[in-house]
Amino acid sequence: MTRRRRSSSWSPMEAASSLVALAFLERALAHIFAGWAVKMPVFEVKLVFAAHMHRAIERATQLKSRIHGLCHAVAEEATISQGWQTLLAHVDRSASPAALVTGIYGFLYPRLIEMYRAHVLATDADGDRASLELVRSVLAVIQSERREGLSLASFSDRAAMGKRGREFEELWREREAGKPLALEDALWQPLDRVPAAVRPENSRFCPTGSLGLLPADPLHDPRDIAMLLHKELDEEFTTLELMARNSYEHPEMPWNFHRDMARQASDEARHASMLGRLMRARNVRHGDFEISTASYDGLYEFEPCEKGSRKELVWRMLIRQTFMEGLAVDNLAYDIERRRLAGQTDIVQAFEYILRDEVFHAQSGLRWSREILSRENASLVEARAEAFAYFTARAESAREHFVMENLDEAMAELAVIEQGKAQRGGKRPERPLNRTGRRQAGYTEEDISQIVAWGFARDKSVN
Repeated sequence: MTRRRRSSSWSPMEAASSLVALAFLERALAHIFAGWAVKMPVFEVKLVFAAHMHRAIERATQLKSRIHGLCHAVAEEATISQGWQTLLAHVDRSASPAALVTGIYGFLYPRLIEMYRAHVLATDADGDRASLELVRSVLAVIQSERREGLSLASFSDRAAMGKRGREFEELWREREAGKPLALEDALWQPLDRVPAAVRPENSRFCPTGSLGLLPADPLHDPRDIAMLLHKELDEEFTTLELMARNSYEHPEMPWNFHRDMARQASDEARHASMLGRLMRARNVRHGDFEISTASYDGLYEFEPCEKGSRKELVWRMLIRQTFMEGLAVDNLAYDIERRRLAGQTDIVQAFEYILRDEVFHAQSGLRWSREILSRENASLVEARAEAFAYFTARAESAREHFVMENLDEAMAELAVIEQGKAQRGGKRPERPLNRTGRRQAGYTEEDISQIVAWGFARDKSVN
């Protein structure tokens, strides 16, 4: 049946109100995806959530721009009713991952699609052509995302949806109730903390305090190359999860902060897909080696930081983004050239794409760490030194405990390290500083001097 356009179309403020509801629903979905990614036990769902999180907040950003265009001439603000917040927070409180997946793609997405379609029918095609073109372009993507979400059929709970359907419907009917809220103030506070990343049942983990996977010759030996890729894949998943929680746990941060966190989570998901492809080409699957979640679990909270505080957020970004991602900017540039000489063209191509994203990730960490610290007139370099000192002391304590309790395993790790050293002719692992990449990311000379002084990179420009 073909729909007909209404004889009368919306006024600018009516159109703005419709766009605010759409923008809030998209922004709230991104918030839910951010909070739940780490709690999903299926890796495929984590990747879908990261991608959909990023797309949702980018759509909300575009919609927000159109809202401004419709409202600014009359200095009016289009608001959202608190009932919308109550509805979406209820979805966030889903009792299980399966119930959440079904609630999002079985309940929210059909209504989101219907809202977009209603806007197409009611908007003035000449008066607000830009919004009409935006909404039409979005519809196909939203429908594709819903199909992708429903394809996770083995990870949904339609029975649970049936039980909660009446609750959802009642809240949907009451969505326009309650006090008005500005779009930027309409998110709810985090409902939980998740100090340990969730992994599939029966996963084998690297023991706490161990050195993790130790490929002796990751440049030439096929098994060690596969091990390196497996190790890198763990880093992509844990970073995805940590960045998503950074967004979810700090809804008070500026809008662009959340866009940056969502973009990085989506980047990490793409990296994970690329690394998975490289591993499959070498007949390896994730889980064939022990899994590590240390880059999430070890960076989620710190004893000197109040839980949920800005200081905790800054320490996460300082260590993960400005320190570890900075090392990735150095390592990848060096490894790309080595692997090009070794003829590993598929790895080279993947690493080249990843390197370009890592520059942005470090840049994002530097930007937001500086912004938070500047309000306290604090030095980023000094704050990073404080965070890193605590982080390394805690890691050393865990290592000492592991060695005391697992002496044979610790000796075996040392043997692998010696084997790798022999492969390099007794030389230490090379890590030349990627000055160009670091400068593009926004590292100052003081930042660079700190990492060189710590011994993590060698600056050839001063030799």
